[in-house]
Amino acid sequence: MLTSSRVLVFSDFNCPFCFTLNEWIEALDLGTRVRWVGVEHRPNLPTQGSNRSEDRELMLSEVSEVRRRAPEVPVAPPPLWANSRLALTLQNAIEDDHPERAPALRSALFRSYWSEGEDLASRALLDQLLGANNLPALDAHFLDEPTVDEHTTWWRQELDRIPVMIAPTGARHLGLQDKATVEAFLHSAVFEPEPGAGCR
Repeated sequence: MLTSSRVLVFSDFNCPFCFTLNEWIEALDLGTRVRWVGVEHRPNLPTQGSNRSEDRELMLSEVSEVRRRAPEVPVAPPPLWANSRLALTLQNAIEDDHPERAPALRSALFRSYWSEGEDLASRALLDQLLGANNLPALDAHFLDEPTVDEHTTWWRQELDRIPVMIAPTGARHLGLQDKATVEAFLHSAVFEPEPGAGCR
């Protein structure tokens, strides 16, 4: 597993609960204090995505639950359940190579899918978002990254739900809880408390 002085966030772009968590993190202005780890929670989706009735029904159910938990987050069901592998591969590379720009790109990717219904598997979309965030164009370096398989394998064996946050102390926040719990976890994980009284 990755080690980091930041909170690790295991997430997938085509998960509405993960989108909501990212929106909360950005609203708290803590995007740079997390290390996002892309995992593929639906690896069997075809490259062109899926709009099979059973997939559509599950997506609508998940979106309905997200709206109930976070009515302030504008989530709209995209036209199909997109294959996220290319976007995950790209984002994992950006998290490594350009950590200061990673939060803006991951938010743009999430919003392009859950707000605008764009196709995460579209290289044209990914190039557009890279350019808009002053990042280099999509190339073989991004496409050859093995991290999606590595991270997904560990995640599936150890956690098998998303989103998940892991603090540097090892404390875990599983699934999407309420916003106040997310905020408390992030603040306790990324901010050192003020020194208190004690014996010396």
